[in-house]
Amino acid sequence: MNKIKTILASTAVVSLLSFGVASAAITTTLDLGQSGSEVTELQTYLATDTSIYPSGLVTGYFGQLTKAGVERFQTEQGIVSSGTPATTGYGRVGPQTMARINSLMAGGNQTSWDPVPFLSNPFITVTNNSATISWTTNEATVGEVYYDSTPLRADEATGPRQLPYVSGTHVVDNGGYQISHSVTITNLLPNNTYYFLTRGIDSGSNMSMTWPSSFHTSN
Repeated sequence: MNKIKTILASTAVVSLLSFGVASAAITTTLDLGQSGSEVTELQTYLATDTSIYPSGLVTGYFGQLTKAGVERFQTEQGIVSSGTPATTGYGRVGPQTMARINSLMAGGNQTSWDPVPFLSNPFITVTNNSATISWTTNEATVGEVYYDSTPLRADEATGPRQLPYVSGTHVVDNGGYQISHSVTITNLLPNNTYYFLTRGIDSGSNMSMTWPSSFHTSN
């Protein structure tokens, strides 16, 4: 029997944009491999100076590009200019670097930004061999889904206006720029777990995507 079940996936959103506002103080140390809202704040601030953070990417993930931006900031501010995160704190947002960034942000050293699209949590309808993933955005975007039977890998982008690499099969909502999105994935295996994420890209190339989640097909 082709049983149908529905799932509401709870997800976090990571954004890639060209403009934004660093508004909240950084309260924890930040290092390579971390992710979250404070990494977003850090990247948003660094992106106000293209000589410090030339890619200008705000992904919420502390990758090698972010580390290089922190190193340039530390060198320019006379905090540290050599060593490693473990030995001297070079490339890591430790107490001294954190205090300097917060001081500059409090002084208004930031720029205005064009907001990224916001994605709702996806709603999933699953059968034994298909899944329909639906979500909305607060502005017109091109909707995309990546999926695979193994956990997805999403890497930090490598330059301005470049999208992060995501593993798996790529499916595009063919409705073009719109607010309501729906993608149906077919030819799935029964009683199997699949991993997926949704992504939205607006007309200005600003991007948001959800962290990978999963669903399980029925028997």
